[in-house]
Amino acid sequence: MKEFNSALSKPALALITLVFFAGCASLSGNPAPNPTAAPAAHGTFVYVSGSTAGPATLTDGYRLNPDGTLTTLAGSPFPIAGQLAASGSFLISVSQSGLTSYRVNRATGVPAPAASATVPTFVDTLGADARNVYVAGASDDIGTFIYGFSIAESGALTPVPGSPYIFGGPCDQCPLPLFPNLSLNNNFFALSMEGFRGSGGISVYRRDSNGSLTPGGFAGFEGVSAAALQPRAGNVAFSLSGGIISYQLDPNGTPRQAMTLDPGIDARDETVDATGNFLLVLDSSGAVHVFSIDSATGNFSALSTSEPAGDGVSLMAMDPSGRFAIVAQSSEGGFLSTPDRITVFAFDPASGTMKKLQSYPLDQSPFRIAFVAE
Repeated sequence: MKEFNSALSKPALALITLVFFAGCASLSGNPAPNPTAAPAAHGTFVYVSGSTAGPATLTDGYRLNPDGTLTTLAGSPFPIAGQLAASGSFLISVSQSGLTSYRVNRATGVPAPAASATVPTFVDTLGADARNVYVAGASDDIGTFIYGFSIAESGALTPVPGSPYIFGGPCDQCPLPLFPNLSLNNNFFALSMEGFRGSGGISVYRRDSNGSLTPGGFAGFEGVSAAALQPRAGNVAFSLSGGIISYQLDPNGTPRQAMTLDPGIDARDETVDATGNFLLVLDSSGAVHVFSIDSATGNFSALSTSEPAGDGVSLMAMDPSGRFAIVAQSSEGGFLSTPDRITVFAFDPASGTMKKLQSYPLDQSPFRIAFVAE
């Protein structure tokens, strides 16, 4: 996933990129029925943070209902700034004030501060799962860094062994993590990188049971803009680079390119569904293209395309049940006629089909989306 305005980048030589990482992310229509008529998990909440370009940065909160409609939470918007991720029953944010965990009330969905940790103010991307939280960035002074934390039942954040991880040392021509393209599953951690004159790549790390990271491998190409991993123990990774590229990962995290496809769309974001069987790719019209995944080979095939949400999109997220996806639209970046809003799509994890449901207005341009579910 990436920011609406632009991905953060610094000059970097393509050759240095490859060498460096060789060893070292309601306005429209009436609600339509869910194609599978299956309810979302009880106590699923959606949080959308506002763009930092606004006069105040807040986070809108919603309850995700079984039919895919959203109900605004009492007290929303909440005074939570910056990037968002979910870790179990906690909402995580990172901003200039640092990394903060918020315990989400099971009944109301209202987030309350639980704990905090200090991280560099120049963090580029944030990611989390039920046991770990990671932030990544780069600087001319220290190189590329990743901070990892374990999260306790209290929300306390404790550095994982070896954190922070510094790769390459000071470098003013090294590739930088693309905002906010960090993806993780039980075994791997993937980071999209961008370098000089459109060079880039996907950097993969092996992730141990205690949350520590070990460099796996790097695959370089031009114009990288997203990274996605199959969930749980999946060994297939994806990136967007003009077309869609898939990789098979060996046990050490070394990526081997499996397939490249140019579907003729202006791809903006991607994610893999909860089953690991489908790749969802968002295009610039707000339509979601669904591809089936062959886990044995890393190949993928086009299945269907949703109705478009509209212009100004570059952000998509799926709820943990895998039955709903949300696409965000922004009036920033030249789309002044586009309202700031989110659109809910129902997703059928059996067939891979999608159905556009309803759109909801936002007070600010959307920045990140996170789901917290029981």
